[in-house]
Amino acid sequence: MKLSIAAAIVLASSTLISATLAGAMLSVPAVAGSDQGLPCIARVIHSEELPFAPINTWLVKVTLEITPPNGGAFVTTLQDSIPWQVAPPRRGQTFRLRCDPANPGNLHLMSQAAAQTAF
Repeated sequence: MKLSIAAAIVLASSTLISATLAGAMLSVPAVAGSDQGLPCIARVIHSEELPFAPINTWLVKVTLEITPPNGGAFVTTLQDSIPWQVAPPRRGQTFRLRCDPANPGNLHLMSQAAAQTAF
């Protein structure tokens, strides 16, 4: 009985932690008009699924080529868990986000409406 309660607590904790980590990789800004950096285009150069992901998640390592409006592209690598319902990123996939070339780890996905008005 105690073992099943402990297992349930561990399972619930890992689910909450993985959901938090999934949002940490590329977080959506809280306010659409807030200045989170330059509107950039990200292209997946390399993506791989790693073993030992938490339950109900993919553990992915992604290398992105980020191109800001000024054209000074840079490459960054991210590793994080994403929910299993979301398809892992694939090579060649592109999307828009806000980035800061001085801080490559500070990436924020843009909403569809903001991405259309930014470019």
